[in-house]
Amino acid sequence: MVSLLPLLHGGATGPFWAAWSWNPPVLVALLGAALVYSAALRSLILRGRPRPPLWQAASFYAGLASAALALMGPLDLYNDELLTMHMLQHLVLIQITAPLILLGRPVQLVLRGLPAERVGAVLRVVLRPPWVRAGLTVLTAPLTVTMLANASIVFWHFPRFYEAALYSTAVHDLEHLSFFGTALLFWWPIIDPVPRHHKLPALWAIAAVFATMVVSMSIGAIITLADRVIYPFYASVSMPWGMTALTDQQVAGLIMWVGGGFAYMGVILTLLVRWLREEEHRQATLVERHARHAL
Repeated sequence: MVSLLPLLHGGATGPFWAAWSWNPPVLVALLGAALVYSAALRSLILRGRPRPPLWQAASFYAGLASAALALMGPLDLYNDELLTMHMLQHLVLIQITAPLILLGRPVQLVLRGLPAERVGAVLRVVLRPPWVRAGLTVLTAPLTVTMLANASIVFWHFPRFYEAALYSTAVHDLEHLSFFGTALLFWWPIIDPVPRHHKLPALWAIAAVFATMVVSMSIGAIITLADRVIYPFYASVSMPWGMTALTDQQVAGLIMWVGGGFAYMGVILTLLVRWLREEEHRQATLVERHARHAL
């Protein structure tokens, strides 16, 4: 039975951190994104326009590096043998890669790097149709992005669909694209990478992140506390490091339950600080207005 199982990535041998493979489509996409971003930066420098803060570029390149780790590194090569690695791979794409790339504001940077007349032409062609603007508004609405992100997480953790991704390269790629695509949509109105000058209010952002945290932690708890192997695929493969399928499953569940929960909680605390500062600024503005009116 073991010999008949498909090895989507050819298996992993040697030291853990040396377990890398060359995935041509992923490599081309990551290098292409890095080149476009770098070209836009260079264009701003040559034209003497203000450059973005260093942390933005660092965030973007770190996001690409995390994608490489998740899709071509040990997390990818070991995910046929360990649910733990598969779980880490998904969390990296959702909680690290997507927000880091958006924090780099690549769309805004590319638009700023183009001549003004070209930017106007591009925006007129892309955004002129009313249905496009309406569709983008609906697609990036807080309720929509939260529902899509959580639906993706729930869907792919059903055993039937999770196992399908393990047996089929095409389904596996679709799973990763689903996680990453919905994560980009989820973080978009929270980070506001263009920006559109109407970033999601902090309290709404907190509610969206909290809902996603609850869903993710609930799935992690179910996986951790299960008394049997939920995904039979992992019971049929030879696991490294002397792990059993049930132990591997419990570790993977804890990573999603506790590790992923802490990550979301960190975002919630950051947003809470942002809300408190916004309230402080609003109150200061009101006091200033009242003072002017009193004079």
